[in-house]
Amino acid sequence: MPKAGADLLILKLTIVPLALLLFGIAERLHGPRIAGWLAGFPIVGGPLLVFVTLEQGNDFGSQAALGAYFGLVPWLAFTATYAWCSRFWSWWRCALAGYAVWTVLAFAAVTMQGGPRWLEILPFAILVAAVCFYPRGEPSDEEREQVWWGLPARALAGAALTVAITQFASMLGTRWSGIFTTFPIMGSIIAISSHVQYGRHAVQEVVAGMSIGLASVAAFCFAVYLLLQTTGIWPAFGWALAISTTTHALTWLWFKHKTEKVS
Repeated sequence: MPKAGADLLILKLTIVPLALLLFGIAERLHGPRIAGWLAGFPIVGGPLLVFVTLEQGNDFGSQAALGAYFGLVPWLAFTATYAWCSRFWSWWRCALAGYAVWTVLAFAAVTMQGGPRWLEILPFAILVAAVCFYPRGEPSDEEREQVWWGLPARALAGAALTVAITQFASMLGTRWSGIFTTFPIMGSIIAISSHVQYGRHAVQEVVAGMSIGLASVAAFCFAVYLLLQTTGIWPAFGWALAISTTTHALTWLWFKHKTEKVS
């Protein structure tokens, strides 16, 4: 393997897993609601899009970013389905239902990418609706114990997803590469672990935070989609990160406002 390829592989195996480890520590310190909101930051999708663009080129990366932007709709559908089902079912039934809904909407999202340009507003409109209307219950202050496997499982899942998507990007094509870039690996790990450890109330908290935080992933992906068409890779991702960070800061203000209203 050439040195450049080996260096890139090392980055794939370290950046996303380390980011997920840091995220897991933040969840343990601040609880599932904050964890759900933090999941909206492009901690997984950002590095994945960088790797895909480096290996496949700017045009491929731009279209993959558009696919990732549309992929937020099935991600949000997964978490909403899981949250609703958690009121009645065990975690594995909730996960099966969530992944079934994700699969259906992933195919729909791929189809929409080949449609009229006005469809690009649809993911944004759905995210706005989720931010405004998803119910936000009172945060729980119950004592919560942590399991030893939580952080290692997230790191391994992040590394596996990164290698798989970048390895098979050319085979998957731009649309499916983008969709899998925003596969709800973060959302599913948080939802399932919260459900198993803390119960259904924690799942509602996670999804409440996530429905707000995903706006910054949407901003990041759409910015990369537009900027890669006119600028180089690093200016495009740099500006996208700045836009995403600003959006995440704004959602924090909204998050606090919503939390204070139900407290």
